Amino acid sequence: MSENEPQENENSMFQRVRLILFEPSTDIQSDILRMNAKLLSFALFLIVILLPFIQLLLGILLGNIPLFFFASAIFFFLYLISRTKYAVIAGMLTTLCMAIMPFLFLSVEFNQEPVRVVMNIIIWPVIAALFGSQWLTAKLEALLISCETIGLSIYCYLHPNIGLGIAFEPIVDQAALSLVVLIFTWMLHYYLSQLEEHRQFLEQRQRELEVYTSVLTHDLGNDMQIVRGLVELLHETTQVPEDKELYLLTSLAVSERMSRVIKLFSVVGRGVEYDFLETLQTMANRAKDATGGAHVSLLIEPDIRSADIRPGILLPLVLENLMRNTADYAGESAVVTIRLGLVEKRLIITYRDNGPGIDPSIRDRIFQKGVTTKGEGKGLGLYLSKRIVESYGGTIELLDEKERRGAAFLISVPVR
Repeated sequence: MSENEPQENENSMFQRVRLILFEPSTDIQSDILRMNAKLLSFALFLIVILLPFIQLLLGILLGNIPLFFFASAIFFFLYLISRTKYAVIAGMLTTLCMAIMPFLFLSVEFNQEPVRVVMNIIIWPVIAALFGSQWLTAKLEALLISCETIGLSIYCYLHPNIGLGIAFEPIVDQAALSLVVLIFTWMLHYYLSQLEEHRQFLEQRQRELEVYTSVLTHDLGNDMQIVRGLVELLHETTQVPEDKELYLLTSLAVSERMSRVIKLFSVVGRGVEYDFLETLQTMANRAKDATGGAHVSLLIEPDIRSADIRPGILLPLVLENLMRNTADYAGESAVVTIRLGLVEKRLIITYRDNGPGIDPSIRDRIFQKGVTTKGEGKGLGLYLSKRIVESYGGTIELLDEKERRGAAFLISVPVR
């Protein structure tokens, strides 16, 4: 027998006991209701266990053993109900019992001491508010607190051994504490409901993303395969003039680039890991054909190659977009330098080109939607690039380098 087996047996025994004593009925399907039922069973179990000791102590001092036995029997009965599908009923009855307890104890204990009066008036109503916060609506709990406060005021006023003078301050204190419990639990339930709605929204978006990526990778992927095949067939079987061959090579490179983009979306849909540096290197190697002659230099610092970095899967699309912009403005003589470094668990990407630079009239608005000098219908590239980078907790900014010709961007994203 291994040394771990006794520990595993102890854990297994503990799990079985926990399931027997506190696990809700399988008829309860709601996760929130199951959690409330489990907490209720645990609380009632503790009450049933602890009350006999309180019975022993206070029974000797005050002679109220029958009362404590009666209370223990009630809570044990509620504990048994909480283990069934009627846990909601058990929760409401427990709340009601806690609200009745101060009246019961104040009625039985004829020799009313101020300390005992204060304890009975404050402790039981606040516990009732705590239980009620799990099983009652906010309106019902507010009604319970109001009835409890009014009832205690009338009862103590009419009680010959207490009087409202002694009980007024603890009654106000219990009402204030119960209201704090009500407000806190209402806020907690509100934020939990908001989180639940947000979780359902994210699940719906995830399902939509899965459908979208499925359509994208299947339909568009097949179409791009046909385009690539026809372009390759045309290039191999047709005598293309030299001045037109560049167009075919560019079309082939662009179709290959689109195939890689579609493959990236398939990776997003499946949640699989990918090699970021290899993707960038392939993109840089094929940039000359895909962008009409642009030359791309990829400079990777040594600490990047030795580190296991995993930035966002869509991050290469940002650099693809920057290179397309460079090719549009700088033409066949475009030269791009991309430098990658690692600073305090953040990937730093510096992008520079030798193009004409950014028009001064739009520099301050370069990342806004629709801002462009290309004409109507353009201007989404940098806006979407910024959205992608920010979705990964990163930043992208336009660098102001007056001594250099062209545009320069600085991208910073956290890495694992």
